[in-house]
Amino acid sequence: MLNKALNFLKDELKNAINVPGQPDSVILCSIVNEKGEVIIENGQVSFTLVNIEEERFLKAQLQREIRSGDQIQLANPEIKLNLLIMLATNPGDDNYTTALDKLSQAITFFQGTSFFDKIKFPVLAPEIEQLSIELFSLTLEQQNQLWASLGAKYLPSVIYKVRMVVIDQGLFGAKKPVIKVIDNNLEKIS
Repeated sequence: MLNKALNFLKDELKNAINVPGQPDSVILCSIVNEKGEVIIENGQVSFTLVNIEEERFLKAQLQREIRSGDQIQLANPEIKLNLLIMLATNPGDDNYTTALDKLSQAITFFQGTSFFDKIKFPVLAPEIEQLSIELFSLTLEQQNQLWASLGAKYLPSVIYKVRMVVIDQGLFGAKKPVIKVIDNNLEKIS
């Protein structure tokens, strides 16, 4: 599910800012390899997942149920996730303004298109109802810690929060009878 959501957003951004006849300017990848070397080519914008958090405000508290006649089946509630993604660009040695232009184009796209649903975007995966994306700001200290944990030196970047990727296995348990009568007959046990 995470892959489908991020690939969808990457493709939409790529369609908006890619120049025909040029190599892909938007890629879904890590920023660095295992050696800590930047793997984004000059002029590319990378989509990188940096955190996953549970959406607690809209969290379902009760199990879901399906009733059929005198039987009931229960399933755990779905999990709603927010994804923190980083869009970073590699200016290389002499392409700093080009890298900033690419990042500006990405910011402009998501400013103009921040909500994705199946009505306007029919290519959205069937399991995904909707996605919304909003700018997420870090303090300089948080940004420093993030880049250190990624094992890279700072590159021009922006972070977005993608709201509500829903994970639901859809697994219902065994059928159980429905409780029909509740009474208060108590018997004394000796």
